[in-house]
Amino acid sequence: MIKLTGGTLRGRALAAEVPEGVRPTSSRTREALFSILGQDLSDVSFLDAFGGSGATALEAYSRGASPVIVVEKNPTARAVIGTNAAAFKAPLDLRNMDAAGLVSAEGVALTQADVVYLDPPFDQEIGPWVTRLGPCALHVLVAEARTGAVFPETAGELPLDRVRTYGDSTLAVYRR
Repeated sequence: MIKLTGGTLRGRALAAEVPEGVRPTSSRTREALFSILGQDLSDVSFLDAFGGSGATALEAYSRGASPVIVVEKNPTARAVIGTNAAAFKAPLDLRNMDAAGLVSAEGVALTQADVVYLDPPFDQEIGPWVTRLGPCALHVLVAEARTGAVFPETAGELPLDRVRTYGDSTLAVYRR
């Protein structure tokens, strides 16, 4: 059972089970993420490029982020995110697409947000995703990968600010 760790929905459990094959971000890592970003995300737009269970996007919503955009190409995972969003009456902008579609072939961001969070499957290299989706982040990009992953020095125009490890996950934070 996944519970939200902060904000107005703190302590509430997700209504739908995590789909098979989806690795949700641990509560410890989500707490660390929002410790880095801040507990109050009022007037901050948030983009979760790999929606998975929807827990990270719902955490952002719980802390006041608006709009919260969630990208998920897997239909089962997208249905779970929709169920969880409906249970919390969270108006997530849930998009049926691959995260690569957030940027044109020319490298121009088609969708931007103040904060971009990317957590691709652990079997994928994180570097190409950070490089590709960097232009989507207006102020901060946070990438989660398996501990030991190599992160690029920049994400678009954002330099790497810090890297922190939490168990088997590592967060890399890019910001101006």
